[in-house]
Amino acid sequence: MKTKHIALLIGGVFIAGIAAAYIFFLPDTAPKTTDTNTNRKHAAADAAPASPESKPPGNIVAEPVTPAPEPEPPASEPMDVDADEPPAEPVPEPAPPIEPEPPKDPALALIEQIESPVGKIRVLCNLAGTLAQAGDTDRANMILGHAKEFIESLETDTARAPALTYLVSALIKTGQADEAKATLKTALDAVAAIKNTGEKIAVLASITAALKEVGDTEQTKQVLALSLELARQIQAQSQAVLKQSLTLVSQLTNSADKAAALKTIAIAMSQPGDPRQAEETFVQALTLATQIPDPAKKTAALEEIASAFTRSEPGAAFAQLQFSIGWMYYEGKNMPRDVAQAAKWYRKAADHGHPQAQVNLAVMYDEGQGVPENNTEAFNLFTQAAEQGHSDGQTALGMMLALGQTGPPDYIQATKWFTLAANAGDQSAQQAQAELAKKMTPSQVAQAQKLAKAWADSRQPQK
Repeated sequence: MKTKHIALLIGGVFIAGIAAAYIFFLPDTAPKTTDTNTNRKHAAADAAPASPESKPPGNIVAEPVTPAPEPEPPASEPMDVDADEPPAEPVPEPAPPIEPEPPKDPALALIEQIESPVGKIRVLCNLAGTLAQAGDTDRANMILGHAKEFIESLETDTARAPALTYLVSALIKTGQADEAKATLKTALDAVAAIKNTGEKIAVLASITAALKEVGDTEQTKQVLALSLELARQIQAQSQAVLKQSLTLVSQLTNSADKAAALKTIAIAMSQPGDPRQAEETFVQALTLATQIPDPAKKTAALEEIASAFTRSEPGAAFAQLQFSIGWMYYEGKNMPRDVAQAAKWYRKAADHGHPQAQVNLAVMYDEGQGVPENNTEAFNLFTQAAEQGHSDGQTALGMMLALGQTGPPDYIQATKWFTLAANAGDQSAQQAQAELAKKMTPSQVAQAQKLAKAWADSRQPQK
């Protein structure tokens, strides 16, 4: 009975094992869940060995069963992914093919190394002009298109104005005269907007050069008007600065330093500034120079100022200053009397047309004071003064003619000059005329009067 019971127990265990194997290898037809961890736990529990209580009695030991590998899911179904594992990186799509850059215009390649935008424009415009003259107008216009693009990128009038002048020249060479004139007008407007005087002068110079290519009278008038206005502005500014400098001179204590400074200022004022102000400044310079204590330094300072007068193209006012120095030397006023220096200064003034200086120097030649006696030179100087209507010169010339100091006496010419001086109120001439008339015939006196009237009429302003 015991043996039968054991056999039944073994048979039950064997059937249970077959049933378990069958269940284990059945295909998985149930729907999959997303909890793969739970499935794996169940599979592990099924594959675990039996507990000790499940072991068969005696020496019978059940062999472990190796579980078969799980079948891979169909390719069409998504695979379960462990939540702890990172998602797979997407495969990048292939990059589109790189298209080759279009070839660069050789003209642009030519100017790549030029840093200045205006420099680039100048080179492009010159190149366009050269191509146009060679007959390649299409290529020239294409390059001018690049130049115009650069011009549009310029932000200041100082840069835009000269750049436009380069374009003007190129437009002329490509036969676009109307556009060239319009472009020049734009350039002029840009110049007018420039505030800095130095920049405006430089830009205006480039526009003036461009006018040679344009050849338009109306445009020339506009540029000329702009140039003259600029000159007036510069002159006004410079004169204002020079007048400020006069204030600084008053702070100097040394007469020589003051005279030198005033001379410099006077020269600047007289070229081409304010002649009246320049004259006043020269007077101040000369006055201060005459107050220098040292005679040698005084003479040197006066000589230096006199040289400045000559370089400044002195007129009547400057000649008057030179005459004044000669007079001070001759009379010994504010300086030691020196007739040689007086003659020297009288000569400077006489050569600049000062009639009184001519008369004084003529007297010195006549008497041999400070210069060798020379009646011919005295006669020439008296004549120069007389022809200017100077009554002292006319009287002195009449005396030389009446006395025959340079040749035979000439009563008619002498009376002519006496008459002119007498009509101007010279009493010495009136007396000389009356005395000489006693030695002349009425016809000679009439002839002299006729010559005097003709000379006077020739000096009357034309109506």
